Amino acid sequence: MTSKFQKPQWVSPTANNPLVQRLNFIRDKQTYFAHVEKRPDKKYDYSNTNAKDRIAAYETEFYMPSDLSWEVYQAMCEMLELGYHFKNIAYPSYYAMMNVVALSDNDKLEGVIDVKNDLETGGSTIAPSGAGKTKAIKIATSMIPSAIIHPPQDSAFQKPFLQVPVITTKLTDRSTLSVLKELLRSIDQNAGTTFYADLPRNNTEDGLLAKLRNACWQHGVGLVVLDEAQTFITESGKRKGSDSKNAKFLQRIFNFLCLPILLIGTPETEEFLSCNSQTLRRYKKDAAIVHNNYTLDSEYWRNLVEAILQGFVFCKNIAVSDAHQRLIYAYTAGNQSALQIYCKALIRRVVEPQCNALSEKLLKDVFEITKATLLPLTSLLGKPVSNTEAAMTAGFQSPAPKAKSTHKAVKAKRDNIEPNVASKLSRERGQAAHKLFMRG
Repeated sequence: MTSKFQKPQWVSPTANNPLVQRLNFIRDKQTYFAHVEKRPDKKYDYSNTNAKDRIAAYETEFYMPSDLSWEVYQAMCEMLELGYHFKNIAYPSYYAMMNVVALSDNDKLEGVIDVKNDLETGGSTIAPSGAGKTKAIKIATSMIPSAIIHPPQDSAFQKPFLQVPVITTKLTDRSTLSVLKELLRSIDQNAGTTFYADLPRNNTEDGLLAKLRNACWQHGVGLVVLDEAQTFITESGKRKGSDSKNAKFLQRIFNFLCLPILLIGTPETEEFLSCNSQTLRRYKKDAAIVHNNYTLDSEYWRNLVEAILQGFVFCKNIAVSDAHQRLIYAYTAGNQSALQIYCKALIRRVVEPQCNALSEKLLKDVFEITKATLLPLTSLLGKPVSNTEAAMTAGFQSPAPKAKSTHKAVKAKRDNIEPNVASKLSRERGQAAHKLFMRG
């Protein structure tokens, strides 16, 4: 017997929603890491592999998941669930709204979607160039099905339904029309449709928005991801309180699609969003991930360096001392793209002359080879390597705990590290790296 004071159990609107159930979200970090980690060096011995093949395996197959990748995946899952809150193909209302959208007049886009279904769900992921955000997005997206065919029993009208959960595009220029076209192309790639191919030669923003929204309803799109958002910034949109054409477009696409939108960009993107309070609110509401270049004392960074050195450069357990870590950090500024450039050169240097030992001289020699590429990506531009090393070692005085390694590493003598110095240098170098990268 139920007490008259007992409240009924609340059931989430998405609990029986086929558009959510088949997404099979991963709910804990360790399980996610186990699914996305790519470590061919744990399976294969690359010691007799030539430099070209070793670099190819490292560059294309190796991936150590970071907290950033987990945060991005979590944000995508949460935004998908919010986006599907009032969209359920098991109910006739979904198809009724689909018909309203399909038959709407292009000139009357406003007010087509019922306001009760208009959830303001937006987010952004901000990180410096080369910090690994695009890779994190690709990995997170790969954990979500690109397309799902729902059987007739899933839908209100007993017909199969082809769902495309996430559509993504890189912003390659400042054209709003190209953004909308590429999002239609993304649906085509996942669903096998021809929305993009069927576009007329001349298109308007209103017309493309209408077509995109119609396509999104036809295929139950739950999330839109716009990568390289900083490309979309115009000079007029950098002024406080400004409302440039592209800033207005970010609000407009948000309003008309009534879908969660996740922006991915460099720190300049956040400055752009901050110029307009409405735009900032909408794109920071449900996800506001900010990531910087790694610090020298970062456990993830130290483990990453050791894994690459042991798994792909020397292909054996070697001692990686604090002096080695400091030099590599000085040359790469905690930036993953810079680290990849440096380590590829290191592989060539080790394999071709058959070098078997890690030394400070080796690390310095490789820097000399790569500095023309690395310096514009870091704040070390114009500083001789000797000055760089002096600056890096000047503040290292107090000991820091040893970071865990993914390999059984040979014990090495530890040096002293001052985390505050490393953090400060990382921030300064990260900001300078971003400015120089964007300028180039």
